[in-house]
Amino acid sequence: MSFVEDLKDYLLRLHQAENTAASGRPLVTLDPDWVRAELIQLFERLEREPPSSKPQRFARLSLEGEFEVWTKDDRVIHFANKLADLLQGSFLRGARREEVEQYIRLAMALWLGLPESVPSQARKLELERLSNIAWHTPVPKSSFRGDGWSSLSAYALEIRAVRRTSNHVERTPIGNVLLSLTGRDALHWLLHVEAAQSTGPSDDWRLSRETAIDLLAHPEEVHSHDAWEDENFDFPHSWVTLRRLQALGLLKVISEADWSGYKLLSEGTRALEALVSPNGSPFSVLADTLSQDEALAALDDKTSHSLAEASLNTSAIATARQARLVVHEIRNALIPAQFALNSFYGSLVGSEIESTVARFRPRIDSGIERVLKFVNDLLKTSELATRPPEAFDLKRAVLDAKASLSTGLEILVTGPDELPTVLGYRERFVLAVVNLLRNAEQVGASHVEVDIQPEDDGQNILLTVDDNGPGVPVENRDRVFQRGVSFRPGGAGEGLALVREVVEFELRGKVACVDKSGGGARFRMRLPVMERSPR
Repeated sequence: MSFVEDLKDYLLRLHQAENTAASGRPLVTLDPDWVRAELIQLFERLEREPPSSKPQRFARLSLEGEFEVWTKDDRVIHFANKLADLLQGSFLRGARREEVEQYIRLAMALWLGLPESVPSQARKLELERLSNIAWHTPVPKSSFRGDGWSSLSAYALEIRAVRRTSNHVERTPIGNVLLSLTGRDALHWLLHVEAAQSTGPSDDWRLSRETAIDLLAHPEEVHSHDAWEDENFDFPHSWVTLRRLQALGLLKVISEADWSGYKLLSEGTRALEALVSPNGSPFSVLADTLSQDEALAALDDKTSHSLAEASLNTSAIATARQARLVVHEIRNALIPAQFALNSFYGSLVGSEIESTVARFRPRIDSGIERVLKFVNDLLKTSELATRPPEAFDLKRAVLDAKASLSTGLEILVTGPDELPTVLGYRERFVLAVVNLLRNAEQVGASHVEVDIQPEDDGQNILLTVDDNGPGVPVENRDRVFQRGVSFRPGGAGEGLALVREVVEFELRGKVACVDKSGGGARFRMRLPVMERSPR
């Protein structure tokens, strides 16, 4: 997983914790500093008393080697967090923080082979089973701090994607916007948030615009270690920030035996050019606004958290309303002009001035498209700030998509009426289903069946869309989801790309075009259900 996706996963965990807290049973989240302190104490015990049954995986490792296994890429933090989640889904449902921490401490000790007593054999067996799952869960490779103690929770707090209240951590509109964006948009949003809050080039947590400008001016810089260590060598930027840019896929940090440096990648050049654009962008405006709101909320929190929250939400809603007015006026002016221009171009075919106008047409058309894209992005980003993802009923959303189509296509929706909810943006999912149905109609299908069923494990819902059209050749089944790719004459290649974006990035599921006996196309989605609050 990428750094951005790891951060999104952390923010989603917070959302689940908030929902559980709302039911009166708060989900315990661990303090990374507490976890590290416990690990140090356990290794101090290892120094004093050898483990009674040293695990086989550590049989050939020294104490230093074992410590490196636990600390590399912050593995102990990921292990403890994963185990805490698993325990609270098992025999620690609704448990107090002290009890969760007690079992995390027990599990770490047992995993190191230290003698510990567990209240019952059944709990010991379950603890060992869950510990094994947590230990073998892949550790994200997005660590960016050189000392190996990086923490997504600390980073999220630093960039104000979350805020700490008296008894828990909660997401802010900055974090909500990130969860609502995908791909390059999500990455650009993070950079704009960092730049809006940066204290300067030496800021370890946030990229400054000065650093971005300097990296664009000097996209590659490599020197000997002696040169870097020379006190007269001028390099004001933070190496921690450069490593984070590497984790984001924008830059490569070079480290060899005698020399080191960095190289800006092509994706990094594009991202930084957008960041330092003198004209600004919807992202930069929104990042500045929400960052200022969060700074004020932090001050107001000392006297009245509810007042700060109300002020923050009012600002975001006002921004969205203003954006809608601007978008409405600009679109009303440009779209009729765009249609008129297309008619004008058609009337010039075969005329004397056709070639003259053709020379200027690319600049005219691209200019209009650029403005329309800008105002649409402005509306999209401002509205994302006003609300987080919501729980919604999948079958009712599919039925709404069906009802919104004025078509002769026969659509049959099957599946149980009562299904677990999923978490996302309902209107975006409805649009994705509409795109699938329209796609079936456009390729000549007359009948579509949509079947929605919970999987046996209760963790996912399987949604299958079958049509009686010509089907999709095996070699094209993955490519049909790529933006700009269409195998239908006149197709823009946007409809199925949106389906994948909504399903895989917003709903955290999977979508694929799969085999279907008897002809036609079959699109299958596997969507994770929203985690239920413990009872």
